[in-house]
Amino acid sequence: MDKIRVSDLDFVFISFKEPNKEYNFADLVSKVPWAKRVDGVVGFDNAHKAAAELAETDFFISVDGDNIFDSKFLLETLDFTKTNPKAVHRWRATNSVNGLVYGNGGIVGWPKETCLAMKTHENAQEQESEIDFCWGVPHENMHNVYSQTVINHSANQAFIAGFREGVKMSLDRGRIVDPQRFMETIYGPNIKTLSTWMSVGADVEHGEWAILGARIGCYQTAIEKQDLLRVRDLDAIQEIFQSIARNNRSELKNEIETYGNSLRMRLGLPIADLTAEQSSFVKFCQPVWKNKGVQEREQKSI
Repeated sequence: MDKIRVSDLDFVFISFKEPNKEYNFADLVSKVPWAKRVDGVVGFDNAHKAAAELAETDFFISVDGDNIFDSKFLLETLDFTKTNPKAVHRWRATNSVNGLVYGNGGIVGWPKETCLAMKTHENAQEQESEIDFCWGVPHENMHNVYSQTVINHSANQAFIAGFREGVKMSLDRGRIVDPQRFMETIYGPNIKTLSTWMSVGADVEHGEWAILGARIGCYQTAIEKQDLLRVRDLDAIQEIFQSIARNNRSELKNEIETYGNSLRMRLGLPIADLTAEQSSFVKFCQPVWKNKGVQEREQKSI
């Protein structure tokens, strides 16, 4: 079957310790009453396999615990003559802290067979699959936006989200790069995304914690070359957060500035220490996103 309506697909909500997961699941069920749920499964690969086992359709949609779903997606029809039916389909989301629009935190379409056969994260057999799905599993990266990823319900959540992207965006296909060649080795659009995570967001609640998390994640990966696999261990990242959160707000700002100075000096990253007003202005100046066809592939920047 080449064509299928999105409203005929199973939706599976995958949640773990997100502080806003109950609100978000209730919101999803109000829009997708047939939505199923996987909650508390340890391990990213394990959780997605549990979702695949729960889904009754051969292709299903996963929604993360910090995601607010846009019901307009239900009006779409997928035509698998346009994209690879065996590939993971990742649609973009709008980030609640920095306004970035890309695949992080967005809804994902999974072929059940591909999901059940993959070996990533805690089950990975290849280095490129230890950190994320995107390097070892066939992907179709879509242009359209059908959700918002809300990662600042708490300071801890914001820090963890920032830290994980700070690590992943500092890698070349899952591998640490030479700090002296960082700017020329890391994929150009990823540099822009990483710099935005580390600069924009002081205008929203807990946004500075996302900024600090991204800076620490990048620093520990690119400069200190610490164990990358901690990016899969949410408890380990939370310990880093707790060690800093004991200090007052002025120390938070000092930490942001200190890591920023190091990253600019050691890696040459173009990051900025923006005020709340400046962060708000940066987001105001971002172009209004326009969706295209549901299976239009994302356009890669040069």
